[in-house]
Amino acid sequence: MTSEFKLPAGIFPVNYDLSFDVDLDEFKFYGEETIDLEITKPVSRISLNSINLKIKTAKIVYGNKILKPKIKLDNKNEILTLSLGAKIKGHVKLSMEFIGDLNNKLIGFYRSKYIDKNKEKYLATTQFEAIHAREAFPCFDEPAYKATFDVTMKVSKNLHAISNMPAKEDTIDGNKRVLKFHRTPKMSTYLLYLGVGEFEFLEDKLDNILIRIVTIPGKKEQGRFALDLTKKFLSYFQEYSGIPYPLTRLDMIALPDFASGAMENWGSITFREVLLLFDPKITSTTIKKRIAMIIAHELWHQWSGNLVTMKWWNDLWLNESFATFMAYKAVDNFFPEWDMWEDFINDETEAAFNIDSLKTTHPIEVEIKNPHDIEEIFDAISYSKGGNVLRMIEGYLGHEVFRKGVSSYLSKYKYGNATSEDLWSSLSSPNKPIEDITIRWIKQSGHPVVECVSDGNNLVLRQKKFVLKYKESMQWPIPLVIRLSDGKILTELLDKKEKRINLEKAEWFKVNYNQSGFYKVKYSDENLSQLGRQISNKILPSLDRWGVQNDLFDFALHGEIPLDKYMDFLEYYRNEDNYLVLSSIYSNLRYIYFVFFEDLDIWPKFKNHHKAAFRKVFNKLGWEPAINESQRDSLLRELSIRYLTFAEDQEILKAGAEKFENYLRKQSELNPDLRSPIFNMVASQGDENVYKKLLGLYMKSQTLEEKRAVLIAFGQFKNPNLLEKALNFSLTSNVRTQDMFIVVSSVASNPYSRGILLQWIKKNWKKLLPYQKSGRIFLNILESFVSSYVTEEKERELKKFFVTHPVKYKMTLDRAFERVKRNIFWKSRNKNTLTRYFTK
Repeated sequence: MTSEFKLPAGIFPVNYDLSFDVDLDEFKFYGEETIDLEITKPVSRISLNSINLKIKTAKIVYGNKILKPKIKLDNKNEILTLSLGAKIKGHVKLSMEFIGDLNNKLIGFYRSKYIDKNKEKYLATTQFEAIHAREAFPCFDEPAYKATFDVTMKVSKNLHAISNMPAKEDTIDGNKRVLKFHRTPKMSTYLLYLGVGEFEFLEDKLDNILIRIVTIPGKKEQGRFALDLTKKFLSYFQEYSGIPYPLTRLDMIALPDFASGAMENWGSITFREVLLLFDPKITSTTIKKRIAMIIAHELWHQWSGNLVTMKWWNDLWLNESFATFMAYKAVDNFFPEWDMWEDFINDETEAAFNIDSLKTTHPIEVEIKNPHDIEEIFDAISYSKGGNVLRMIEGYLGHEVFRKGVSSYLSKYKYGNATSEDLWSSLSSPNKPIEDITIRWIKQSGHPVVECVSDGNNLVLRQKKFVLKYKESMQWPIPLVIRLSDGKILTELLDKKEKRINLEKAEWFKVNYNQSGFYKVKYSDENLSQLGRQISNKILPSLDRWGVQNDLFDFALHGEIPLDKYMDFLEYYRNEDNYLVLSSIYSNLRYIYFVFFEDLDIWPKFKNHHKAAFRKVFNKLGWEPAINESQRDSLLRELSIRYLTFAEDQEILKAGAEKFENYLRKQSELNPDLRSPIFNMVASQGDENVYKKLLGLYMKSQTLEEKRAVLIAFGQFKNPNLLEKALNFSLTSNVRTQDMFIVVSSVASNPYSRGILLQWIKKNWKKLLPYQKSGRIFLNILESFVSSYVTEEKERELKKFFVTHPVKYKMTLDRAFERVKRNIFWKSRNKNTLTRYFTK
């Protein structure tokens, strides 16, 4: 990383005394701050982070002296330098006055619009992670610079103000309400929270902790599910960590506009409304589970991330991987019937493999070269791959040894910062030192494939890196779990290139049993056939049925095997009825269709290839849920409808269209789990009239989940003109900034869009560029539209466009172009194979 990007060493903030006067009429805030500093070596300049602020005054109190520094702002590196004219050391007070805008970019200190009783209103809120606290006040905006914060907020007297701590004073001064908050614990700047608005509160207590669900007017009753979950998970994490939640209050704040899913500000966690508020009449099963997962994720951050924080962003995984993994543990603890570890494989393992199989992946512990790198590493490597490694390490150590190690880590480094090495040291024991195992999983990019060859009663295991081309000679220490045909489980550590294991005359074996490790397994044809029979008879559990076919698809995708070998193997899944497995098969078949769409005339046969399995599931479940139906059956129904829509099953299409029309005419309700698949269905078969009906539904709908379902459906039309209309609509004020990428991503996933999407991007590039300031939203747009192309001609056109229209997110763009390359390679290798397969 460049020295210009990081703040100079030797100056440490101890406490910030912050005051904000927030004007929601003019979208301005007026700030004053005094920072207590400890300077450990003589300096003549003080540098801290600031951007998009007007600095009115600055002074430094040093002993009996008051210094008036010269101010210089480096906009590129977002560093404000105060030149003093003399060298100082020791205790210093730095005071500044500044003015900022409440922006509409969903970062820093921003405004959010909502409608209350037909009146347009605004609230103000903050999103400081990763490097946006500097947009609200000049500060030492790096995670290692922990300090305490005294916050005062002045707001209109009819409004509430929220910060991380409870208010210790609440007074009226003319037309202003002035709230002074208790001092925070020692924490990083990105965890500070400021909120202003006409909030409502739903309250309860867990021991001495006040828990509040915070909403805009009229929505607090939708927070009861979240309130109950918060109490459950908070209690679970206190017990698991052995450390009490250190604050006396916890706010869970639902916001109308929010770029991410949620943010773990200490004591004041913020969420998208749709991911915190629950109404059983309108909330789908999928969203209900996401609410639980996101609440658990953010609550674990109160320990890992807030109490103990990574020293620098290269160790972001210490925050996010841990929260990902621990969320599954917490939700599974209270809802074992939800099969959360199947969701873990479907959502986290698959997402991590998807990126980590590319040459443009990065290690879990990643070098940060510029500020934009920080935004880009909030990805499936930092969240999902790290979560998979933690799951693998827990399996290797044992649950209780792992828990005690985590508790020790949190206790040792609380209110401070830590590195990966600190975690491994805490987890290690004399019997199982794990540093040598973990360091390569964290510092090496990619993951291994283990090749299995039977040799009599012995199994020969060989490892190498799995990636598009095997150019790197890497090895991993791989904790292997192997199931034998008699049910016996073998555990071995493959810590070199090759190892031989005695199979004890087993008829068959499954390596990576229960998908316990983050690696792929390649079998000989004979061993694969033996496993196929266990899959067909459902002798293997669902996680392993998923693993065998998903690994096989990745081998086909990366040129290791011909695609028809994967298609043949799917015959073993004709009687499959598990959601995890069928979801993976559907996703893989959709991807084949997506890549080869324009080139082949085999689609009727292709779509029918696995139709019988999905039809069997649907026939069993029907359209309407049974009383006390399991969540898994609800998801299976939705999945089967999606596949049968893809296969253009006429009976399903007709019934779905009728349900849609009845819903529009308010003759019947629509099950929340059917809303999205039916909207997608009618759009995929629809014309201008259907577009108008969906648009009308969007404009009238009062539920965020239904609006989101319509935006996704907009991307499923086959008529390019309607897809362009949908894209144009996404840029209007009717679509919130946080949601516009939904339309672009949905359109990009539809091969019918290829004729218009790039031209639309070019035409509207100036309108899209401001979304760069919203970080993740722009990254989603960039990656989804670039990676949707599958020809060398479009690849050249895209590259030419980005030469003249450069973007700052190089890592994301490089990854998207690698996906295009892979699409081109895959087409050239398998086009004739697919044709032969479906015409034989």
